[in-house]
This record gives sequence, C-alpha cells and structure tokens, in this order.
Amino acid sequence: MASVRLTKVVAGKLECWLETVIITALFLIGGYYFNSDDPFFIQAQFPWIWFGPLLIALRYGIGPGITSVVIISIAWLVLQHQGVLKEDFPTEFILGGTLLTLISGQFSTIWHQRLRRSDQLSSHAAERIEQLSRAYFMVRLSHDRLEQNLISRPVTLRDAMLDLRNLLAQHAGQLDRETTGALMSILIHYCSLESAALYPADSKGRLQEEPITTCGKGAPLAANDLLLLSAMESGHTAYQAVNRLQETESSAYLVAAPLRTSKGALLGMLLITEMPFLALQRETLQILGVLLAYAADHADSALEARPILAYLPDCPTVFAAEMVKMVRLRRDLDISSALVTVCIKPDTRLDEICTALERQQRGLDHSWRRNVGWGVQFTTLMPFAGPASIEGYQARLNELLRKQFGKTIGEEGLTVRSTMIAADEPLYQLIDLLVEKA
Repeated sequence: MASVRLTKVVAGKLECWLETVIITALFLIGGYYFNSDDPFFIQAQFPWIWFGPLLIALRYGIGPGITSVVIISIAWLVLQHQGVLKEDFPTEFILGGTLLTLISGQFSTIWHQRLRRSDQLSSHAAERIEQLSRAYFMVRLSHDRLEQNLISRPVTLRDAMLDLRNLLAQHAGQLDRETTGALMSILIHYCSLESAALYPADSKGRLQEEPITTCGKGAPLAANDLLLLSAMESGHTAYQAVNRLQETESSAYLVAAPLRTSKGALLGMLLITEMPFLALQRETLQILGVLLAYAADHADSALEARPILAYLPDCPTVFAAEMVKMVRLRRDLDISSALVTVCIKPDTRLDEICTALERQQRGLDHSWRRNVGWGVQFTTLMPFAGPASIEGYQARLNELLRKQFGKTIGEEGLTVRSTMIAADEPLYQLIDLLVEKA
C-alpha cells in the first residue's frame, strides 16, 4: 500500500511539472504563430501571454506558476540573443506578470489547503459512520444473545458485578477471603470452573504460597509451571492448547489468568485445573479476563480513594473511586467529566425529591446523598460529560421538579452548583464544590 501511494504522489508531481512546461510552451508558440512581430504581446492591448502562468498558478500553486514565468523570461533572452527580438529586456512587463502569478498562486494554495482539510474531515466522518454502523450491528446481535441467555440465567452478570463492587467498597478495596470468595462464585457461575485457586501477590508481584480462595479440589501452586510463567511474563491469560506446548512440555493447569490492574500491577493469579471441555473456549476466556480485570481495577481504585474517605468518611467508596478514575482520565487523555450538586433545604418531601434525583441518573452516573446540618447535598458524578451535558441535566431536573413537586431551581431552597472535573487533586475539587454552602 505504501508503494502504491508513493507511485501516485510521484505521478502527480510529474504531471504537474509536465503540464507547466507544455502549457507555457503552447502559449509561447501561439504568440509567435499569431503575432510574430510581438510574440509576447508587449505592445498589444492585453498581455495574452500571462494567461499561461495564471492558469498554471491557479491549478498548481506558486511554484509551478513562477516556473512558467522563468520559462517565458528565458524564452525572451534566447530570442533576443538570436536577433529575433531587438528590444531591451522588459523588466516592468515581467515584474507585473510575476506579481499577478504570485497572487494567483497564493489564492490557489489557500483554497487547496481548505479543500484538503474539508476532504479529510469528510473522510473521517464517513469512516466514523461506517464504524458506528458496524458497532451498532454487533451490539444488536449481542443484545439478542443476552436475551436468550437470560431466559436460563435469572441472575444477570451486571447484578453480580454490582454486588461485588459494593462488597469491595465495604472492605475498602481489600482482596480478603470474603471479597475473593464472592469473585470466585461469579467465576464459577459464568465461566463453569470446577477446580481452581486464587493466589494473592505481594507489592513486588510475587505470588504467595497459600491461596486466598479455592473451589473444588483447588490448584496447588507450582512456581516453575510453564503456563504460570507464561501468564506472569505476558500479563495475559495463558491456557493449554495443542499448538502452544511441545511434546516434551506439560502443565498442571488448564488456565492461568492474572488478576492485573490497568496500570500493570499484579494483585493475584487464578489457576484452573478442572473445567468442562466445552467451556475451554475463547469466549469463556474473554469473560474470565474481563471479570478479573474489573475486580482488579475496582479494588485498586478503592485503595486510591482512601484520601477522600479519610476526609469525607460518609462519601460512598464507589463514588470516591470513580472520582479518582475520572481525574486520571482528565489528566492523561483529556476526557471531560462533570460534578453537579443539588442543595436541598429541609422539606416534607425531601426523601421523594432525592429519590427522583436518583432516577434522573444516566447508566454511568454515580450519586452521593450527603446529609448536613442545613439540609441535603445531592451530588452526581457524570463521567464523559461536558458543559452541554450539565445544561441538559439541569433542564431535565428543573422540568422534573416543576411537574412533580411544583418547585424550580433557585426557588424554595433548591440550588444547583456544577463544575467540570480538572486534573487537580480529587479531594480538593470535592471540597471546593461541597463546602461552598453558607
């Protein structure tokens, strides 16, 4: 593909310079043929010779246009040297033509740049539409499959992971026996594990000798096992396959899956010795990797949220952890998120208002109801939201309050404050938003 593009570029450049020479030559020949006494139209009512450089400059830009002017100047000097032309070199005539060519070339260059930019934007938009169309198709197929699976699975994966997230929040992100036991139950249900063990890792990434949780017959730790070493090296799930191990090689495990955060920190290793043959497939291994990555990232985030919880102990751990994540995304990838706080003074329908606010959340939003002496602060964290999302949220909120409670924002003890999440310390941003109440 690169060679094809290079060939096209070279062909385009060659065509440009070839046309420059041919068009200029045609105008010079035409001038000599139709007006041999004055082939450059210096004495004519209009200098027709400059149409050549003008057309070239408009089509190809300043460089080819000036080249055409140089060819015309050289042609004059050659004819003068041969005695065809007796006049002196027309400096003002050539200078005027050069300025006209420069202006035309600059106009052409500017508009070519604008057209290229528009073409690139249109091409990018068309590519994104194609990608979205394919993604929509895949989501639709995935949704149909989920509907079929849920007929036989009353407990959804989303509910199970929500329970695990809340359990990790209650344990401040610690992967203890209770939290890892809950994770193992989810893995047994969705990945059909029969015998497995989860070994925790220390701060240096070394596995401890005793498992923190097991199922079935467990999986004794073999530190020099080839499958385990492969998973430790690559940081990805390793599994037995015919084309992976040579005849002289063997492993005590079917699967070795690391419990690794998105930052690369190893929190543990799941070793599987028994699972149904039909379950040992790519889709199951992908689900296994996603579940372990989710648990690892959430445990890591809950640990990072400790500074917030130390100063604001009533802040939900999930809220604080997501706040840390959004600040990191803002700092590393410049992805916008928002915080919105609704201040509500004591009211007979206070609980109803808070419930209505919770129902206004999007799927990704997180809320925090903070009871203070003068009333309630209901804070919503809106990931991947910009100023327009804040305006839309406030408009929906104002309409909801007006219809259900006969209230509007700014009246009767209801005020709203909002801010875009910056790359600063998350605790300070929360304090600046919450402590502003007098």
